Amino acid sequence: MVMTFLVVLAGSVVRMTGSGMGCPDWPKCFGLMIPPTQAEEVTWRAGASYEPGRMLIANDTLWVAQEAILAEDFSKERDAGHWTSYDKHSYAIFNPLHTWVEFINRLLGALTGIPALLLLTWAFWRGMKARHWKPFIWAMVHLLLLGLVAWLGKKVVDGNLIPFSITIHMVGAVAILVSLVGMMQSITQHTKDAAVAVLGRTKGWLWIATALALVQLVIGTQVREQIDLLHHAGVLRSDWLGALPNEWKFHRSGSWLVALTQLVWIYPLRSVSGPARITAMTIVGLIAAQMVTGLFFVVADMPKVLQPVHLLLAVGLVLTNAWALFHYRASK
Repeated sequence: MVMTFLVVLAGSVVRMTGSGMGCPDWPKCFGLMIPPTQAEEVTWRAGASYEPGRMLIANDTLWVAQEAILAEDFSKERDAGHWTSYDKHSYAIFNPLHTWVEFINRLLGALTGIPALLLLTWAFWRGMKARHWKPFIWAMVHLLLLGLVAWLGKKVVDGNLIPFSITIHMVGAVAILVSLVGMMQSITQHTKDAAVAVLGRTKGWLWIATALALVQLVIGTQVREQIDLLHHAGVLRSDWLGALPNEWKFHRSGSWLVALTQLVWIYPLRSVSGPARITAMTIVGLIAAQMVTGLFFVVADMPKVLQPVHLLLAVGLVLTNAWALFHYRASK
């Protein structure tokens, strides 16, 4: 869970810094396992040797070595087919900061696979021993989602950050976290208490609140994509809000609807003690913090440092709702 949250945070930093294409290929970076740090490493140099798959930038074009090459004359090597232009996109810019921010994001994603495999192994052993297979099923779903999101990450890079593909990638990351919440609930001892009875009366509102929180997250990601387009178009940060499409207004006004529906289902829990009350208070805190960061976006021209915070708060709200749903289903 911690590793996946770090990946979500790293992905948000990638968006915040505009580093999404810092590595133009996938899974390597400029054809290297360890990314370059200087422009000379991605520039053709006479006398240098290049391995197959190595990527260089020349004439505002990204070139890929088709075989091992001892560089002598780029034009002749290109005409002979030793270098071919990259055919998945036309992005050909090297920025060492962007490259390493994106690489760290990918590295965290890859490292997350290690605890995922260990979790699957443990869940299988537990299933064999206790004949309790729900944790194994959740662990399998988690691992499959992890692979799917990694594949989506490749598609995002290959498509040079195609609009909406980033949103789908984000939703996939949330699904990974939800699968872990489901697994946590599957290995927790549940008892039917007063909170479960209360949730039974408000579960309809809980479902509505969860759906609206997820929709709000998706719309917010779409707004972020529009901001990226404005940034690349050279629009001043102070003019972003005025230039955004109507999705921004839906997102801004929708925050009140999300807050209202959340309060409807958690208000009856005010007199209940235990984990349910802690969950309710957590949701109140998440909503308040999220609305405060949203207010700062308006009055302070969307400060970069608050963008990852705003996203993590939104993800935390969806996960807390998912926890309540799983808890009710397991305890009723």
